[in-house]
Amino acid sequence: MTHHFICNHCKYENKVSINESDRGTYQMQHGDFKETTCFNCLRKEKTHINDVYGKVSRKTIVTGFIIGLVLTIILLFTLPNIIIISTAIISIPTILFVYENSIVKTFNNYRIRKK
Repeated sequence: MTHHFICNHCKYENKVSINESDRGTYQMQHGDFKETTCFNCLRKEKTHINDVYGKVSRKTIVTGFIIGLVLTIILLFTLPNIIIISTAIISIPTILFVYENSIVKTFNNYRIRKK
């Protein structure tokens, strides 16, 4: 999962690095705000944790596709059954996408009360 925020000044979407998997954990460890810098206008500001949202990481999906492709090649030489091979190449990226999407949905649905 990657975390993003939109700059209040130039409306550019930026990435931000947050190691926690939900907003509650981040708030307990670091507080309500995250120091952010816009990569477009270079403006530094404090962004409330509710303004940060998650997106599905493309790296995870590509990694799952590569693992599925390697597994398919291995299965192609060991078992000549086409149904097993097609299931292996489709299921790994799909399972990773569903898992990543559930994490993103959990992060985006949980909100911190603003003081």
